[in-house]
Amino acid sequence: MSLPFPRRDEHWYETRWAGTMQPNSSRGAQAAVTREKRQAGEIGREGTREASSDPDSEEWTRPDGSTYPDNDTWHWNRRPDKLPHTTEEDVSEALASGTRAEEEKEGQEEELARANITLKRETADYRHQHGFRKTAPLAIIMSRLGYTFNHATTAVSRRLAIPRSTVTFDLRWLADLTSAPHCDPALRRPRPPPCPAKAKYRTIDGSCNNLDRPTWGASFTAYRRMMPPDYFDGVSIPRRAVGGSELPSPRQVSVEVHSFKRAASASYTVLVMSWGQFVDHDITLTAQSKGAGGRSIACCTEEVAQNKSLRHPECFPIPLAASDPLYNGLNSSCLEFTRSAPAPKCKFGAREQLNQQTSYLDGSAVYGTTPEAAVELRAMKNGLLKTQVPLDGLQFLPPSLDPLDGCNTQEKLKYNQSCFLAGDPRVNEQILLTSLHTIMVRQHNTLALQLKDINPTWQDEQLFQEARKILVAQLQHITYQEYVPSVLGPRFMRHLHLSPKTDGQYTRDYDPHLSASIANEFAAAAYRFGHSQIQGLVQQIDGARKNVNFAQLSSTTFNPFSLYVDGTMASYVRGETSQKAAAVDTYFSPQVTGQLFRGKAKTGIDLVSINIQRGRDHGVPSYTRARMACGLPRVHNFTDLASEMDVGALAKIEAVYSHVEDIDLYTGGLAERPVQDGLVGPTFACILADQFLRLKKGDRFWYETSEEPQAFSKDQLAEIHKSSLARLLCDNVPELLSVQRWPLRVFATGNPRLPCSSLSIPKLDIDLWEEYPL
Repeated sequence: MSLPFPRRDEHWYETRWAGTMQPNSSRGAQAAVTREKRQAGEIGREGTREASSDPDSEEWTRPDGSTYPDNDTWHWNRRPDKLPHTTEEDVSEALASGTRAEEEKEGQEEELARANITLKRETADYRHQHGFRKTAPLAIIMSRLGYTFNHATTAVSRRLAIPRSTVTFDLRWLADLTSAPHCDPALRRPRPPPCPAKAKYRTIDGSCNNLDRPTWGASFTAYRRMMPPDYFDGVSIPRRAVGGSELPSPRQVSVEVHSFKRAASASYTVLVMSWGQFVDHDITLTAQSKGAGGRSIACCTEEVAQNKSLRHPECFPIPLAASDPLYNGLNSSCLEFTRSAPAPKCKFGAREQLNQQTSYLDGSAVYGTTPEAAVELRAMKNGLLKTQVPLDGLQFLPPSLDPLDGCNTQEKLKYNQSCFLAGDPRVNEQILLTSLHTIMVRQHNTLALQLKDINPTWQDEQLFQEARKILVAQLQHITYQEYVPSVLGPRFMRHLHLSPKTDGQYTRDYDPHLSASIANEFAAAAYRFGHSQIQGLVQQIDGARKNVNFAQLSSTTFNPFSLYVDGTMASYVRGETSQKAAAVDTYFSPQVTGQLFRGKAKTGIDLVSINIQRGRDHGVPSYTRARMACGLPRVHNFTDLASEMDVGALAKIEAVYSHVEDIDLYTGGLAERPVQDGLVGPTFACILADQFLRLKKGDRFWYETSEEPQAFSKDQLAEIHKSSLARLLCDNVPELLSVQRWPLRVFATGNPRLPCSSLSIPKLDIDLWEEYPL
């Protein structure tokens, strides 16, 4: 397979980065000549930045005076020269229509609140919305502006009879709305302060990483797109089948295509799923639409079914067949699903979604994504993060005191047992994830105390920032040394130069024109491949490695309380480094397709149905369009996929979808045969590789940078290069005692289980951070 990425020749990345390192080579010259055709995040240096009062502006001014948005890869070759003539009255009426729609929505939300139409506490859907899809107050405020402009876009496109394709591609250039009274600064992300030209430490919220575009990759900004969004109306209505009918229900696809088949990975442990989830939670958290006062939105209750006026406009429920094998006893025609909150913008155009996390791999799951959240997590002494220390003397995450966090229960709080607090609100979602959060906080505090020992004059802030800098470097190194190669395989790593250096060598390939913002296709489809790796039974192994216990996954979700028991976390870590992950394919455990977050109920949510519906909600194009964007051979019918997909999966897909172009990206991507020595097929590999390249080469603070003052010394970087997941586990789970050298891979002759004291698992020499007086 070649490496054809969106809107580029197949050797684009090779040419791009070889040209960067060898500017006088033919490839370097070619790269310079063609740079203006790069993705919008990489448009040529001959352009100039356009000063704008709009903090969300993502445009370049070209030498000919035209502007091109540069946070969407698919806009680089568009010229908005055929838009209809627009009057001030057209714009004013559209904005007024959008404002009325938002006011009507808010009025309905108040009515729903008075009628108490909301999800019931301690149900699976409540846990999903409050514990897993938690939305910050700032995001709720910002979504009002997004909703207003989505409806204004619909109004102006109807008023001017603008074709759907023009709405999708070009409508953002119809009028400059940044100074319109409707574009209230109070409903937008606060503008970052002026960025210092030199900074040793990254900001908590991700701003000022890119000096030209301070909001690129920052928290509370819109997702980037690799492809044009696919909405039925070009604005926000989810896509339909090629023939114009509704697409098959996601639940039907889940039942007929993603049924259970026991198949374990031959090479990887469950930890590969857990680590992937931790990385995901560090870089993505999609805001959810909410009701009045942040209430959850109920779409499938009996009251809503009987009175359609009680249905919230952001409801997008999943149709349910009366004969459904699991949910037929619910007395409901649908499964709960609420749309992701619309991202704010002061321009016409298609609906976008809001990422509450920073896009950079920067430890925000540990430290939070706002300065206020970081302060809440810090002890404000000796650079430490807050912890609680039970009787066994080990540090645990601080308690969450929020009774409505989707995890805490009145019963547990009565006995002073609380869920945990971390930089990411999903910390309690499943016990293996909670364990990784705990390990990260322990690692930070160990580093802070070690730095304090060798630098007794350092104050709290310097200790915190240096410990954070080291931890983030270790997170990045482990992810790109051990995790990403497992997913993409060696060929992608080699061609895209994604592998870390060794022995203190620096990289010099930071590109300020490369946006590290997370792609919608990555967050809403491709990176969800990890859900396929989930095992329905979670394994625990005792210290002697003789007794093995299993618990159903559903019993460990939003139920972290057993971690307070001495030795429990170590038993789970032994289990996840021994148990094989499920294979990446279209088959899912019933624990994932109907039991998730169920608590004491008989049924839970179907994560596969939600993933498929989320892709449609976000306007993610179909599987075949993603293949085309990645330069893969065009597909005309189901037969064309016979060489690409698992035969059994393809037969099921053909039975449920009417046309090959209807296939959802999530389902089609999972059905592909994996790339050589990788976990995912070529379409997902394309999307994932593009994003992981951006996270590395679009990050000014990447741990291997040589740029001062943020660079490590060569000796310090050589120590970071020794970091490993095995050492991270050994140092922070004292009862573990031994682990494979490469814990993401199963125990084997070439991957022996080593004692934690082994010199084959190197330790970081913190003495290299000692600061000597001048």
